Amino acid sequence: MRYPLPIIPALLLTLAGCAGPSSAGKGAVASAPAAVVAPDRAQIPPNGLPPALQVPAQKHFQLENGLKVRLVEYHRLPIVALDLVLGAGAVHDPTERPGLASFTADMVTEGTRTRSATQISDQLGALGAQLGAGAGFDSAQVSGTVLASHLDALLELLSDVAISPSFPQADFARVQDERHVSLVQQRDVPRALAGKAFAHAFWGKHPYGHWIMGSEQSVRSTTRDELSRFHDRFWRPQNAELVVVGDVSEAQLQAMLGKTLALWAPGVPQPAPAQVARPTGKQTILIEKRRASQTYLMMGAPGPDRAAADFAAAQVAFQILGGGSASRLFRTLREEHGYTYGIYSRSEARRLGGTSFVLGSVKSEVTGPALDVLLAQLASIRDTPVSQAELDDARTSIALELPAAFVTASGIASKLAEEVAYALPDDYWDRYAADVMKVTVEDVQRAAQKYLDLSALVTVMVGDSAQIQPQLRASALGAAEVRAPAAE
Repeated sequence: MRYPLPIIPALLLTLAGCAGPSSAGKGAVASAPAAVVAPDRAQIPPNGLPPALQVPAQKHFQLENGLKVRLVEYHRLPIVALDLVLGAGAVHDPTERPGLASFTADMVTEGTRTRSATQISDQLGALGAQLGAGAGFDSAQVSGTVLASHLDALLELLSDVAISPSFPQADFARVQDERHVSLVQQRDVPRALAGKAFAHAFWGKHPYGHWIMGSEQSVRSTTRDELSRFHDRFWRPQNAELVVVGDVSEAQLQAMLGKTLALWAPGVPQPAPAQVARPTGKQTILIEKRRASQTYLMMGAPGPDRAAADFAAAQVAFQILGGGSASRLFRTLREEHGYTYGIYSRSEARRLGGTSFVLGSVKSEVTGPALDVLLAQLASIRDTPVSQAELDDARTSIALELPAAFVTASGIASKLAEEVAYALPDDYWDRYAADVMKVTVEDVQRAAQKYLDLSALVTVMVGDSAQIQPQLRASALGAAEVRAPAAE
């Protein structure tokens, strides 16, 4: 997740134009300075036009063991970035072991059959390289960057941690303890409390419905053997794709892979993850946090999956609703009413489904009125076309942010890894800004009506029930199911 550098020459030209007066002609008469016009600070500066973005061409090939490879030759700097994307995310967690996928990914760099964690760290330091691993819901990844002259050595390390992690007992116990402590600490974090309750209420028993780190009980109960078995099932070449971006040719890369990842033995194909079920009906949950001065709010409805045809339209709708300081939620709940410091809307789009979120904290004593304003804004963007000015600002804001993600080799590799994880086409990022700029007022309303379904709204609040409950009974949201904070 990594802007071409054409802005550098432009910057140099700008700096050159700022140089002192020319020394040509000792008798030259300096011209009078131009009058300085003060900017009109009452006017918001207009957005510039989105720059054109074209991702370098991707080359594809496949090794005999089934590993797919996509290469972008990017020769501006002698650097190479790698992203190994595996279908080994938390969507494959067993029901009784939530968190197993992320625990496994955390452990692969903690020691292999030939290297200890310390040796891996020392060798990376000697190379001036980076290497890390982790897992989300839909995929796991091993990512790294290195000077092109040391690519063969980094590929050897990456291959070792991906193929041959040993899950050494001492390191396993340390990581297990770290994960358990983190989960214990989350007991007092409103966002974590809301997120866990929301996921379960929204996704039910599907693996999307558990916390990606699992629970305290599941972490305590996980064994090294379970990590090893999960790795053996899902960390296989036919379940993976390697993204390479940087100063390397296809021939050079093929030769290096022949000595590393080409030696990875295929495994048994695994079944596809279970499909998700759409939430049915409204749910409102209030998690007790006594004497809290704020109510943390997490509200969501079924949203777009990552490959949805109307994903761009949905992003524009969310930007208008709650994408920043110019958004409707920010202007009404913060600027007009003073109910919140900040409240936002966004989507969390996964491979099998998605959620349309509103997130933020409001003052406890105005929770009910704040919810009424929020629900009125959700209804408004569904029922009434947005203005052309709002549409223009939202589209341009999204499009202007995109090039920054492609400024480095590692940034390009991360965006292409997103294409892998969500089965997006090669030209996805080439046309994404244009797709955003083509979104119409009608597209926004259709997306809002589709992805802000108030009849399937799941709302979780964390706060002081003694203050909040009376307000909820008088609000448009109605009464909530009150829960004590979970023991874990």
